[in-house]
Amino acid sequence: MFFVVFFVSSDIHSRVNDEAILTEDFPIKLSDYRFFENLTQQQPNPDVLPYNLITVLFSDYADKDRFVYVPSAKKAKYVKDSVFNFPEGTALIKTFSYTRKIHDSNIVKELIETRLLLRKIDRWETLTYVWNEEQTDAYLKVGGSTVNTHFTDSTGQIRAVRYRVPNKNQCKECHVSGDSIVPIGPKPRNLDKDFDYPEQTMNQLVKWSEMNIIDDYPQDVKAVVDFTDPSENIEARARAYLAINCGHCHSPLGSASSTGLYLNYGEKRSKQLGVLKPPVAAGRGSGGLNYSIVPGDPDASILLFRMISDDPAIMMPESGRSIIHQEAVALIHDWIEAMEGEAR
Repeated sequence: MFFVVFFVSSDIHSRVNDEAILTEDFPIKLSDYRFFENLTQQQPNPDVLPYNLITVLFSDYADKDRFVYVPSAKKAKYVKDSVFNFPEGTALIKTFSYTRKIHDSNIVKELIETRLLLRKIDRWETLTYVWNEEQTDAYLKVGGSTVNTHFTDSTGQIRAVRYRVPNKNQCKECHVSGDSIVPIGPKPRNLDKDFDYPEQTMNQLVKWSEMNIIDDYPQDVKAVVDFTDPSENIEARARAYLAINCGHCHSPLGSASSTGLYLNYGEKRSKQLGVLKPPVAAGRGSGGLNYSIVPGDPDASILLFRMISDDPAIMMPESGRSIIHQEAVALIHDWIEAMEGEAR
């Protein structure tokens, strides 16, 4: 009598769960996807690559850890002036967290939420997982959530924040292009920077190509600048910030297309960028001001007025923040003030 013994490799449990990405029955727990070798410490599996953007979206001063997963034997295709065209089974993963200093020595990192963009057969799907108090796992929250917490700001002060986890429809507000859900960040111009990988520091586009995540990218990428870098041109800094924070909605295919105010990176027409452009609809959102941008006069510019506000009926962006982004306000103020042209 012969016995056939089947051995199952133990490393199967360290591989990404491709079925979980493609299923229409959304997993309840983040751990079900197996994106991480150590979930709590956000240590990814070998096939999941961390990345960062040159200029990032502001979310109430939350820290963000980004990761990309593309199934084996598949590659994302380069698309000019757009995000890569990722294949079926791709996952874009972003974890939001806050850090606090305790007694000037211990650093406590609190994981708040992990957002997923999953490439299904015929579409992208947005899902949000909220971390439990024990920080052992995150759980699906289709309806969003509110987390009251604290963080240590750049001056060392402890600040309270009422952090809002978006519901499914709010995710769509930013990630819509025409009738489709799309990623925002992973464009070549946003990725063309060095990243400190565990084994070495190297350019992200080179790394993505080396790992066969992408098929190609232009060697003459014109990267955006880091808006926080004071050595860079103020125009380039302001446009980079507005593009990543506002341009996905304020674009011809975005959810704010009807406003005619286009802040996407490729826009070059001054009026569409807001210069001496009257609002489509006056009201509280305009603050009684006449133009989105008045060259040389930040205080007369609706764009800055809405960035300074924390009133939900006035502030921009409408979702994703409850705190004023002071550094960005200062940048846009100085950018408008430096513009040539008479104030009106």
